[in-house]
Amino acid sequence: MIWRVGFVFFLGFFLCCCEEEKTKLVENIDGESALTRRERIRDLEADLDVAKWENSRLSLKMRRVDGASLVRDRKTGLWHFDVERTPFTGIALEVFENGNPQAEAHFLEGQKDGMERFWYLNGKLKEEGQWFDNRANGLMRSWDEEGKLLKAVRYKNGELIEILRK
Repeated sequence: MIWRVGFVFFLGFFLCCCEEEKTKLVENIDGESALTRRERIRDLEADLDVAKWENSRLSLKMRRVDGASLVRDRKTGLWHFDVERTPFTGIALEVFENGNPQAEAHFLEGQKDGMERFWYLNGKLKEEGQWFDNRANGLMRSWDEEGKLLKAVRYKNGELIEILRK
């Protein structure tokens, strides 16, 4: 009986020591202190803020055209603006007569690349999807006119990989 109590005591002591050792390893990865990690995270967050600012500035410089003026070349399948012969890069926008947005799509060298959005006349979002290299790539969602989510699916390189809501 005494050896059982001793064994349980030893086992408990051993497990506590192991747990303490794990904690030490987690706290001191690569010799980095918690303060150093906090400073590094703060620096990364500052870099992220700068990147967001730069991205917003670049989007202001992006060419914006009336989406109704885009023409798709039958041979190449690439989109061009009006009669220009070079594939379109920029943002195509369409609006309803009341001024509300109707559609928005991003293009790179004549192919859908970026976000594509469609709205209802009342201003509520109808559909939203992500494109990369002219293929659905990411989350595609659609809503009804009241804003209720109807469908959500995920694509990767043009192939359906997950149905989130049907």
